[in-house]
Amino acid sequence: MRIQQRSEHRHWGRMLLCTAISAAFGVSSVNAGQCLGGELRAPVGYYQTPENDGGGDYDCERVEPHVGSLSLTSKYEGSDSARNELNEQAYEEYKEATNKIRSFEKAVIAAADDYQVDGYGSEAMHCVLDNLDEWASADALLTDDINHVGQAVRKWALAAAANAYLRMRASAPEATADLQRTARIEDWFRRLSDGVREYYTDREPRKVNNHDYWAAWAVMSSAVATQDCGDWNWSVSKFDEAMGQITDEGYLPKELSRETRALEYMNYAMQPLTMIAVFAEVNGNSVYGRYRDEFPSMAQNVVAGLADPQRIESITGYEQIVDGLYKSWSLAWMEPWQATWDALEGMPTFLDEHRPMKSTRLGGDISYLYQINPLWPDGSQPNPPSNIMLSSSS
Repeated sequence: MRIQQRSEHRHWGRMLLCTAISAAFGVSSVNAGQCLGGELRAPVGYYQTPENDGGGDYDCERVEPHVGSLSLTSKYEGSDSARNELNEQAYEEYKEATNKIRSFEKAVIAAADDYQVDGYGSEAMHCVLDNLDEWASADALLTDDINHVGQAVRKWALAAAANAYLRMRASAPEATADLQRTARIEDWFRRLSDGVREYYTDREPRKVNNHDYWAAWAVMSSAVATQDCGDWNWSVSKFDEAMGQITDEGYLPKELSRETRALEYMNYAMQPLTMIAVFAEVNGNSVYGRYRDEFPSMAQNVVAGLADPQRIESITGYEQIVDGLYKSWSLAWMEPWQATWDALEGMPTFLDEHRPMKSTRLGGDISYLYQINPLWPDGSQPNPPSNIMLSSSS
């Protein structure tokens, strides 16, 4: 109830704020480099329509909404401050408790790929939307019984769900034809974003880490899906906060403190940070340009560390755990990075080895979404403004 009431109050605040700013400045959001009056855009790959309509029967995976507690056990239960020692029993408990949520994330993104990439037709599109509607109608993930682990799980679910919806809304003209379903889904996203923002706003600096960046990516994805200026600007401010943490040497201290998992978590932080920067770029706000020294330096350090983990070991003093690190989903952030700002040294090797890059929480088939050269081609759908300039390399 508390989140619902806050959402209704903030809805009017958003409308008044966006109207006031637009009137005061008299410019579009793209020209100003901020979300002033809406019209938030996704990268052009989200607008691609299926090349073929497979037709026929489609086997839609429907996932029952998670409406219970989100007070969850950490997989690092019992570990010291480094949070790097996996507790196998706790991990099994965690997986069991979050099974429906993770299945939901995978189901909606898989259906989005089935529609947009594989051409399975409108049944796949409706599979995405019906799953989202069922969870929205059940007020899934909006419980007050939630701890810090549950907060993490909720934001990841929002990132996957919002990206699946955004892809359907952008590529399928009929996706929003059911106005009541659309309203339920988008209101749910706003309420989830309220919960995420409440928890990750004004955190103590010593606590700010990759979770905050994932929160920003989740809220930004929802912001574009719902055209929410307040959520958009909050996400950009969290990116600014992250950039302020980068050392002169190009590292994130909180991720380095993970000792044996420093490389893993540096790479994990790059996933949402890259997506935030790419989305900001296509909306005329080049945070990459604003942090031209810090951001690429950190990214290059991560790529170099992946190529030679001993580089990170020499800094932390701990041999790095790399099991499961060299996977498509883990390295998927490199695809939009290369498409937007050109490749960093060593990046093409990882891309060539692991394509297609796919990540549920970054949007699905990432190689498909960022395959277009240039990223904003001529044509009526989509029709980006001419002042958006992106790299034409891929």
